[in-house]
Amino acid sequence: MDIGPCSLLACGYSVHTKPFTSKRELQVCLVRFQSEGCSRIAVNEHVQEYRPGDLLVASPGDRYHLQTGYPESGDAQVSAVRCADYYFTCKIEGEAPFGDYPRKLHIGMDDPFLNLLKNLVYERRKLKDRDPSIQDYLIRLTFMYIRRFIQTRLNASGSNYLPNKMKDYIERHATEPLTLKQIASHAGLGISRASELFKAAFGISVMGYAAEVKLNMARNFILHETRSMEEVAYSCGFGSYTHFCRMFTKRFGVSPRKYRESNR
Repeated sequence: MDIGPCSLLACGYSVHTKPFTSKRELQVCLVRFQSEGCSRIAVNEHVQEYRPGDLLVASPGDRYHLQTGYPESGDAQVSAVRCADYYFTCKIEGEAPFGDYPRKLHIGMDDPFLNLLKNLVYERRKLKDRDPSIQDYLIRLTFMYIRRFIQTRLNASGSNYLPNKMKDYIERHATEPLTLKQIASHAGLGISRASELFKAAFGISVMGYAAEVKLNMARNFILHETRSMEEVAYSCGFGSYTHFCRMFTKRFGVSPRKYRESNR
């Protein structure tokens, strides 16, 4: 199905440090990507938890209820959980391109997809040279990416199931102390077999991917937030700032502090 012209209505990067609730019937298309923390979202009374890497795709007419920034334990005495997300709403001429999509998808902390959302937010924030046609193309690319992601999952052979299971587990637990044995056990595999399957599927080692997820999460904090570098390091699951700084510099070519200075 071709995607008709898209009109961007709102978009942004939202951070919640206190409980927040929104409940309404949608009049527009909504795309929301959980990048940090945990939220409860009900679409048409079907409640699901959204964690980092989870994507909501909702259509006009959907009944939408968001609860975010709550303690995962459900204990009101526990301090609220910080969470963040990228989102946009839009109107699309003709039939919505995702009427039969699952409302919840686990895209993962995937750089190409995140870059689409970041570029859309960047274009929206422009005041003088904002270009609606660029916004239109970015929205279309986003939906095309989602469609391809779904089709790839549907066509995946059985041999791809276990590597994807490990990949999803890494993304959901990236800020925790992870070991290769722990990840392999989650997929019901031995260490050698897990390493072999994961490398064949994604072209990177299991622990290399875990480090990549942590570093991309840290880069996002550095670009969009004001927390200190030490806070970034510990929030992303690094045992020490020294270790974080060494890995970040190796991956991006500059220290975390210089990366912030050069991109602001």
